[in-house]
Amino acid sequence: MKKIELQELAIVIAVKELDPTLLTPEFLNYSQIVPADWEVAGQPVRSFQGSQVTFQNGVSVIAQPQRISFAELIVDKPTAGLEIPKLAEKFVDVLGNLSYIGVGINLRGYIDFGADHREARDFIFQNLLAPGAWQQMGNAPVQAGINLSYTFDERRLNLTINEAMLQVPERQPSAIVLFGGNFDYDVAGTIAPAAHAQRIKQIVTNWQRDLQLYQEVVERFMLSSSVISFPSLS
Repeated sequence: MKKIELQELAIVIAVKELDPTLLTPEFLNYSQIVPADWEVAGQPVRSFQGSQVTFQNGVSVIAQPQRISFAELIVDKPTAGLEIPKLAEKFVDVLGNLSYIGVGINLRGYIDFGADHREARDFIFQNLLAPGAWQQMGNAPVQAGINLSYTFDERRLNLTINEAMLQVPERQPSAIVLFGGNFDYDVAGTIAPAAHAQRIKQIVTNWQRDLQLYQEVVERFMLSSSVISFPSLS
């Protein structure tokens, strides 16, 4: 039985103004946002348009003029031990004077169909889309991407479903169906500016609640397929 593999968690914090050149390995270490023993992978990028620091443990931090992103590759990692929620909270603690606008919790997972491209296509075109003559037009197989938006009280889940190829070193490329989830929280228009930073931290702290909802939504797609199972991601 196939299963969903959780691939990446990203936390994106939106601010009115941010100097991207502030992001350096030295700043992250001196401010204790990241542990001092983390090793940088590759040459950091630093410019007024955007800066990036990537670490050997799969964590990357990207700063742009109006946002900072924390991303972590989480294949085969227990979700309870992920690093970036702590990094995002520490960033807000260190730079509590910034004008925060909102935060996004982004999740990416996939179903691996190996070398069987047809099975990956069938999952979308037979399980998720109604069959019809529209699928048979053109000189190459039609490509599909599905965008869905779910509303749950105070939060909204935007879900994208696409065919893709998974490239892994020393392995043959695999055909996958990719599920991208985004929870987007706007704090600027809901509470007083003085409370924005605290609200951002609260949302980040509760990121596993979003993971659980993402899991529950994607599981509904699994119910229509006999070849997929959905494991516990805790």
